[in-house]
Amino acid sequence: MSGVSSSLGDVLASMQLDRVGAASFEGKQLPAPANHILGGHISAQALLAASLTAPGRTPHSVHTYFLRPGDSRHVVTFEVTDLQEGRTFSARRVTARQGDEILLEAMSSFKTDTTSPEPVTYQPPCPDVAPPESLPEVAPHFAESDTVTKGQWASLRWFERRIVDAETAPPARSRIWWRPGGPVPADPVLTASLVAYLSAVTLTEPAYAARGGVSVSAQRDHSVWFHAAADLSDWLLYEQSSPSSADTLALASGTMFNRTGELVCTVRQEMYFPPPRR
Repeated sequence: MSGVSSSLGDVLASMQLDRVGAASFEGKQLPAPANHILGGHISAQALLAASLTAPGRTPHSVHTYFLRPGDSRHVVTFEVTDLQEGRTFSARRVTARQGDEILLEAMSSFKTDTTSPEPVTYQPPCPDVAPPESLPEVAPHFAESDTVTKGQWASLRWFERRIVDAETAPPARSRIWWRPGGPVPADPVLTASLVAYLSAVTLTEPAYAARGGVSVSAQRDHSVWFHAAADLSDWLLYEQSSPSSADTLALASGTMFNRTGELVCTVRQEMYFPPPRR
């Protein structure tokens, strides 16, 4: 992994939530600069917490609002509210807290495995790009470099990636291959949670590029619609862009594909760029 040891084992361990009530769970956080909790990590934990109250069903969408940065030195409590339990769908709301502060609110929907007798299937075409084996290794994220917080982003060092191409002019389209930095248990909910995790992490980059570079920012909300199971034993292709920026807000979007060309998920994320304080 580009000369950096994978933190996948630590990430997978942090996904093992402790049940502290009938619908309440605790999750350990990972080190980060300024002790801020990474949005992708805590949102993945929230999705897992919700899934523990919907056994036998897999996620088909999750919508998350990030409200406060939290403190990665302390555990986070995830409180799950049952909103719907139907024959096909289950809906849950998750509130993530540290003490009296709410860090995150997430809405998740889960679905039974159903097959229509006459399914209607279509998707956008998978981009025709260079295979990952032909591309050079790069750091998992631009935050992990010799000049920026080297070694501090344990929450980002769990995957490998290769950059196919990247534009800087809006909408700053980019395409990357990625895969976990080691084997992952064959669990559909864990797989979906890791996909949601990664989808939030790298989707910050086109927004930065389109706006002219890295600056003070915060993830405001993040949504994922799952279309098919990701194959985490192989590389996945993630096509990203930032189609809109209005004042202090920038929207980023992405689509992810298995190596076989199957659409895995569609992603949207909004980032807030606060004006300089006077």
